[in-house]
Amino acid sequence: MNTQTANNTRLDTSEFASALANFTGTEQWYRHPLNKRMIYTDGVQFFAENGAYWFLDKMALEACPELDKCKAYFGSVVMKVADDQTAVITVTDGNDGLIATYTIDFTDTQVGDWRFYLIEDGDHRVMLLPSEY
Repeated sequence: MNTQTANNTRLDTSEFASALANFTGTEQWYRHPLNKRMIYTDGVQFFAENGAYWFLDKMALEACPELDKCKAYFGSVVMKVADDQTAVITVTDGNDGLIATYTIDFTDTQVGDWRFYLIEDGDHRVMLLPSEY
């Protein structure tokens, strides 16, 4: 999937959200290089390719261990990126039970609310978009 327009400009928030909504299922699994237990989908890879590889690291190295510690088999993640390029990432158990909150001082990720799931699947913690669930 092409993440940029012909003149090499970045997708705006609406285009980015629309592109993410088109992911259903996955054709390829990706494994996080620092937490081999975390795997993720094509949609999450697309998100990362658009300036958020740091987000994958945050999920793999901080959120996944928190979910494991709480023995939560399902995690709901929301990253809210504000106009001032700050962000707040909230991880819950899917029923509004707070597991972790992370404040990000700067990100170049598109402004908006970006949602993900982190699901326990045997030996893996799978990160995926809601449309890929």
